[in-house]
Amino acid sequence: MTREQGIKQIDEARWTKDDPLTLDLRVNDKDGNEVHAWLMMRPPYCDRGHIQLNIEGQLNLDWADNFPRYFFNPVEADLHTRNFLKWRLWNERAWDHEAITRAFEAV
Repeated sequence: MTREQGIKQIDEARWTKDDPLTLDLRVNDKDGNEVHAWLMMRPPYCDRGHIQLNIEGQLNLDWADNFPRYFFNPVEADLHTRNFLKWRLWNERAWDHEAITRAFEAV
């Protein structure tokens, strides 16, 4: 799989319902290995976030990048999941360094 195909795959992958409280997203890395991400609804009283993200696959994570991660809405959970997979699997930045620098200068 080429880099462009990998990025497109992540962009076009659809969340599927595993059970009433879980959504799955499955993509492949450049070697064809499956990477599985899933979102789980959390109880309403949880104060870290209402959605929990987990990802399994050959991501070479260290302790600082561990899962789960928590979000307050499905839009930010989806965006983070896709951006994380693009970066980890294909070194595709969500923002280039100059755009990040400009954002910090604008404040």
